[in-house]
Amino acid sequence: MKQKNRQQNQAASPKGLVRTQAFSRQLLQAMPWLGGVFFTLFAAVVLVGMNSDYLFTVQERSLFLDNPIFFQEQTAVPGGIFHWAGCYLTQFFYYPALGSALLILLWLGAYVVMLKAFHLRGGWSVLALIPLFALLCSIVDLGYWLYNIKIQGYWFSESLLFLAMMSGVWVSRKMHGRWRLLFLVVWIAAGYPLMGWYALMGGAVMAIAYASRLCEEQNERWLLPLLGGLLIVAVPLLWYYYFNQMRLEDAWVYGFPMFRAEKATSLISSAPFFVIAVFVLLLPVLNLKEDGRYSLPALLLSFGGIAAGCLLTLWANFDDYNYHAEMRMYRHVAEGEWGKVLDEAAAIPDRPTRQMVILKNIALMHTGELGKRAWHFDNGGRLPHTRDDLKVHMVQTGTPMIYYQYGKFNFATRWAIENGVEFGFKVNDLKILARCALLNGEMEVADKYITLLEQTTFHTREAAMLRELYRYPERIAEEEEFKIPIELNHHDTNMLDSDNGLCEIYLLHNFSNTMNIDSKLLQEVTLNYAMISKDIQLFWPRFFQYATLHKGEQMPIHYQEAAYLYGTLEKSSFINGMPFDRKQIEIRYLYFQNTVQGHLRRGLSEQQVGELVRAEFGDTFWWFYFFCNNVNSY
Repeated sequence: MKQKNRQQNQAASPKGLVRTQAFSRQLLQAMPWLGGVFFTLFAAVVLVGMNSDYLFTVQERSLFLDNPIFFQEQTAVPGGIFHWAGCYLTQFFYYPALGSALLILLWLGAYVVMLKAFHLRGGWSVLALIPLFALLCSIVDLGYWLYNIKIQGYWFSESLLFLAMMSGVWVSRKMHGRWRLLFLVVWIAAGYPLMGWYALMGGAVMAIAYASRLCEEQNERWLLPLLGGLLIVAVPLLWYYYFNQMRLEDAWVYGFPMFRAEKATSLISSAPFFVIAVFVLLLPVLNLKEDGRYSLPALLLSFGGIAAGCLLTLWANFDDYNYHAEMRMYRHVAEGEWGKVLDEAAAIPDRPTRQMVILKNIALMHTGELGKRAWHFDNGGRLPHTRDDLKVHMVQTGTPMIYYQYGKFNFATRWAIENGVEFGFKVNDLKILARCALLNGEMEVADKYITLLEQTTFHTREAAMLRELYRYPERIAEEEEFKIPIELNHHDTNMLDSDNGLCEIYLLHNFSNTMNIDSKLLQEVTLNYAMISKDIQLFWPRFFQYATLHKGEQMPIHYQEAAYLYGTLEKSSFINGMPFDRKQIEIRYLYFQNTVQGHLRRGLSEQQVGELVRAEFGDTFWWFYFFCNNVNSY
């Protein structure tokens, strides 16, 4: 009986192996479709699910204008036509899902072209996903380079150029004899002004393919590569004399994405394009033949390759919490969604950046809760997280909006223009510039910026609103959005002096040294900044002025906290007559001091004590005064 079962198992085993191998071969044959579908789903999750706020910010920090001048400016350099097209498509990130769908369609088009150009079948089709994963990484790994990038239309233009390059390689592979020679000459000579570096790379791929076993005509095997090499050397030099914006040393790499800014160079952000370059140069010389005998190992390797691509993409994805929260807060401020700004501020798991603290205070200013809630949030501030030596400056990430909200229209205009000159004007710049011009009464200037906004695709409604105010300027003061900036501007100076590129330091110095007897709003702002400065001598005059302007009203809790703290530290007798809240101020402050002193007597450091009592007293000005030090302004 045992021998019979053994014989049956031995007979079944080969059949099972045959079925497994057959199933593996079927999966391998379907791998081009499976790989494309899987990449599509994965890219959708990464782009839409994890980076929607980033993609919306991308289109706000980009610009496409439907006019001949914009087209001429973009096409004045090699590859400009693709950057112009990239600018147009980037607009669709206004709806992140729509923009992502267009981008993924581009990648799938490049995927199909690569499969055909290099005859990638079965498990080898996974190789065509490598450039797609690299392009996806190039979108989501930028981080704060978003605010420093000078490549117009970058988020679509590089994918468009890659698709064009692969299409050229595919066409060249279908040609024979003299047609190959003619196509290679035309591709490099005429393609360079259209594609820059990508035309040279495509020509190099063709030359390598001609020199490899992929070229059947032996007499062309070295003639065409030699011709291609000569063209790659000579063509950029000839076109250099036509494009006056191009430096000679950049002629052979013009269009290759490099990230440089103020003594910082990011090889991490350029890494995806190095991967693409090495890959497309190696692909023509690889011997890629299917072997049905090893279908199961090939299948496992294929899925392993896809998994590795996913893991590398997730590693490259810039997922710093503050980076994304900062973008969401900025958008809510721009749209006047003050409750959403405060919800974001309350949800921050770690120390926020200083820009986030300022945006939170702007929201509290608009809701009238500066004195009630300003220190209910983390008021520390750390430098923005970067993966390289890039220095992030608030003048690039949010200063124009901040100055505008505080009524400093000339400063907002100055930095919006300076950023536009340095990095190219963006939709965000035009919105700020148009508003500041309207509020400054500079109607001809406002008309210019509104006209530019009207030439965009998704911002015409906002342009129409601003156009209406341009036609009827008497309505400007009635707009809810403008009331606080107008009041601060009217009662404070709009003089343009020097802020040394440090928005927060300038506002701190300006407002904490300002006194006003007419505007309750401005006086509260000055009191708030005097408290941020922790300067007792600046605080008292502004506190008493606030009390005078708000006579008969209940003093907000944070102002009571500051007055009681400073009065206690100075041993001032006049605080004895102030109507402090006994439970929230007098009793709680005594408990705060006893708790802190108890921890200090145990030998704990000031920093350790601050963290220990933060959960209980982190919502007070007292905690901020004693433990919130070394604030990083940038």
